[in-house]
Amino acid sequence: MMVLRDCNRGMVHWPEEDRNLPVDVELQGEEIFLYFKGYKFQDSRFVSEIDFYDKQQGMIVTLSEVVMKRNPAFPDSPYPWMGVCDVKEVLRVVQRQNDVRVSVAMELPFVKKGEGDEEVHFFGIIRNLSAGGIFMETREALKEDDIVHFRYRFDKMDRELKLVVVWVKTNDRGTYGYGLRFLRMSSGEESEVRNHVFRLIFEHARKRKKDE
Repeated sequence: MMVLRDCNRGMVHWPEEDRNLPVDVELQGEEIFLYFKGYKFQDSRFVSEIDFYDKQQGMIVTLSEVVMKRNPAFPDSPYPWMGVCDVKEVLRVVQRQNDVRVSVAMELPFVKKGEGDEEVHFFGIIRNLSAGGIFMETREALKEDDIVHFRYRFDKMDRELKLVVVWVKTNDRGTYGYGLRFLRMSSGEESEVRNHVFRLIFEHARKRKKDE
């Protein structure tokens, strides 16, 4: 049975060094191909942990065998090296409330219902994001079970998403921290948010690699 459903990104935990390599993933039937940017590789076969960022299922942590070889499509392809991947074991799947999170600093306008039908507008800073929810800091006082919503373009279109406050944390700076869970997300909305999280993880990893 095919382990992956909708996946185009992954992270290889390189076995010989303490480093993580982002890879692009291509599914062709039952076969999984990994594409590596960079030239410092050689023909080899290795077994390593590989995280696959599946837009339907979440992060799938696997133990996989990879056969590295030169990419015959290079230089028309931007990837000099590729790997043929065979998933030996699924170690765990991280999804929903345990979904993989990424640290961000996104200041956005939010809306909550006030008394009657009055709308209260305020700004909040999203500090981390997952397909299950967010952690937000704001000066606006909220309470558990309050519902707020915001608009954002995660992928191809603007989305209006609703969240419910599940926990509250105060601090001495006059701001509040809130854990919020997404409400009634469609599979398309959840997929777009998860894909956005994975894209940010890749950007952070590539920036760290560039700065090394």
